[in-house]
Amino acid sequence: MEFSDDWIFDIIPLTDVRIEHALPQRQAEIPDDFILKTQQQIHKDFAKFNLDFPENFIFEPFSKEQIELAIQDNLAIIIKSGEIKLMQLLYTIDIPEEKFLQITQDSNFIHLLSEMILKREALKVYFRSKY
Repeated sequence: MEFSDDWIFDIIPLTDVRIEHALPQRQAEIPDDFILKTQQQIHKDFAKFNLDFPENFIFEPFSKEQIELAIQDNLAIIIKSGEIKLMQLLYTIDIPEEKFLQITQDSNFIHLLSEMILKREALKVYFRSKY
């Protein structure tokens, strides 16, 4: 599965991703295994709060946009549950409070938070594979 999104380069150094010579320098093939492990990590952390994802979320790699939409759907649910639940989720995922507070007034809050969560969960998977 090819992705041209730059989000992965915020997480994984270019030297650790197989670069396709025919693609521009910032494009690379992200291994399906990495994507699946990231989705499984997201699923695991959200499941602690009785939040669910599509049936195939932990078995089939999704695109960045599909992952973010699934996260956004669950964020909308947990936000309705109250601020305490949301803060517990963010603590579980390890989103710094300062970063969270920086985006709370933004009109794209849920989108920005879903991106933040995706990047943090992918970083956990990356560190786990390296160390």
